[in-house]
Amino acid sequence: MFKQITGSLGSIFASLCCLGVGPVLAALTAMGLGFIINDAILIPLLAIFLLIAVWGLKGGRSRHGKNGPFYVGTAGAVAAFAGILVFMPVHIIGLVAVIAAAIWDIVLLRKTPPG
Repeated sequence: MFKQITGSLGSIFASLCCLGVGPVLAALTAMGLGFIINDAILIPLLAIFLLIAVWGLKGGRSRHGKNGPFYVGTAGAVAAFAGILVFMPVHIIGLVAVIAAAIWDIVLLRKTPPG
């Protein structure tokens, strides 16, 4: 569950930086982290966070046995990464799919009895 949340939140952060959201960029600069605002850093960072999210979904699949969240999250991660390079609405839809898959996976994990 931690991997899904970390991957999703990290992907949102990297996406907000890539999209150039003013308050996020200003906060990073104020903290002395302005060097992060560079596509050469943000795109690999986004890829890493998306992979962490998919890795967490794979672990959830092995615990609750449902494939749906993993497939939705994987497709969303591919769309989010491709969209950041090609067409921004595809990126946003992919990111929403990753977040929805993480929430779906967490719900399934909570319904699964421990063991």
